[in-house]
Amino acid sequence: METREIIGKLWAALRHPRTAVLALVLLIVIQLLALALPQIPVTGADGAVYNRWLAVLRPTLGEQTRLLASLGLLTIRSSYLLRLTLCLIGLLIFANLDALRDTWREKPWSLREFGPLAFAVGGILVIGGWAGQMLWGWQEPEVIAWPGSDIAVADYGLSVAQPSGPLGLWKGGYGLYILRRGQRTGLEVRATDARGQPMLLLPSVNQDAQETLRLAFTAQEPEAFFALQEAGLIFRLNQLQGAIQVQVYRSASGELLTETVLQGSESPLVLQVDGNEIVLSPILLPHYTVVQNPGALFEGLGMGLMAAGSLMRLVTIERERRSAHLETETLSETA
Repeated sequence: METREIIGKLWAALRHPRTAVLALVLLIVIQLLALALPQIPVTGADGAVYNRWLAVLRPTLGEQTRLLASLGLLTIRSSYLLRLTLCLIGLLIFANLDALRDTWREKPWSLREFGPLAFAVGGILVIGGWAGQMLWGWQEPEVIAWPGSDIAVADYGLSVAQPSGPLGLWKGGYGLYILRRGQRTGLEVRATDARGQPMLLLPSVNQDAQETLRLAFTAQEPEAFFALQEAGLIFRLNQLQGAIQVQVYRSASGELLTETVLQGSESPLVLQVDGNEIVLSPILLPHYTVVQNPGALFEGLGMGLMAAGSLMRLVTIERERRSAHLETETLSETA
């Protein structure tokens, strides 16, 4: 078989609506996988950060974590699988436009041509939406909000109200999506001295001391520290699986004074250290993923047009096949 023949058959296969349907199904599966599987917000090129995310996901995904990562399913919106699918859709766009050109040469335009035209326009919107997401989109996978406070993403200067349902759309601007991902453990910490007077808690040297300290634990920030300067004490809190390890050190010598574990669902933990009382109250906080995807609307509209165009082409081909079959039967009967 000559090369020209092979290319001709491949081009004919691309022009057939069944190929368009297969590409659309593949695209839908990829989008569903992106929603079902946790997505790492960095690529493998980031090295240590990427490996830390894999370690965080291992308790949930188990031994399949590395396999899913190597297949690109944990970074699917920038994976080679999606890029190859988009390349196929690009070829299908040209194939549908080519079919449309041949039809226009034969007869004036009619609704019959809506199928390939709708698919071509939809494919362009999908590819454009993906490009917009890659250029201007971002994702913050672990955002914790306290009761009565707004959802804040400091790196992007974002502050919006918490959604009332499991999924928030159009919160504060075009292309912004807020997804509820479960709960994380937080702590409210207070301390009093031997006379019952409130003591100031210092979260870091760059922050002001405060009477009530709020701490939230995430996969990226599993530890927290604070100090009681008046008492010369330093507290280290470390997030474990379903619990928080609490260690108290003397700031001058580094001596470990006490160590205990606070379960996430327990009542407040009360520590007595050098006559001072420290109360750590656990609270379950909503965990959100905040996504800025300016191309999502275009991708959704494009997939709808691709589906409509593929369906119309399949219906048109079936009608033409039946019409040709009836003509053949009529001619046979006449003969």
